[in-house]
Amino acid sequence: MTAIEIRPATDADAEAIAAVHVAAWRETYEGLAPAEVLAALSVEERAARWRAVLSEPDAPTRSAVFLALAEDGSAAGFASCGPQRREALSAAGYKGEFSAVYILKSAQRRGVGRRLMALMAENLLARSLDRASLWVLRNNFPSRRFYEALGGRKIAYEGLWHGVPEVAYAWRDLTRLVSHQ
Repeated sequence: MTAIEIRPATDADAEAIAAVHVAAWRETYEGLAPAEVLAALSVEERAARWRAVLSEPDAPTRSAVFLALAEDGSAAGFASCGPQRREALSAAGYKGEFSAVYILKSAQRRGVGRRLMALMAENLLARSLDRASLWVLRNNFPSRRFYEALGGRKIAYEGLWHGVPEVAYAWRDLTRLVSHQ
């Protein structure tokens, strides 16, 4: 088993993150999301979005982004977190949000997801955000099982992403996620 390095992402990583983002969506959401949504994904468009996120000035509202690199230096996954973006979840006490967790299938089941979740939990705790949530497609059962194994619980919030049902998972105590590292 080769080692996976995880480090904070920089604006120079935007292209690599975008490539993983598009590839992971296509691997993970095939059969779950509309085919036209997956076909329309663009690495260039995602790279522009990630450049904007990664070049934000340091501020309490900034997203923290972590990049997982395979032994050969290629991007294998990434994750991002920050303050909650949904008012209803913030009002319910979930002031932090895990906004992205994507790992290429070739790097899954090697502890990368657990390590990324722990790093994001540490980041949110350092900002005094001790409760957090995330969104997952309702029928993405492998991801839901992963979040449940890490102590996440489905909460009573549901939404739609491109017409596909999604559910919110939440953690009431992020210190428990840090211990899963």
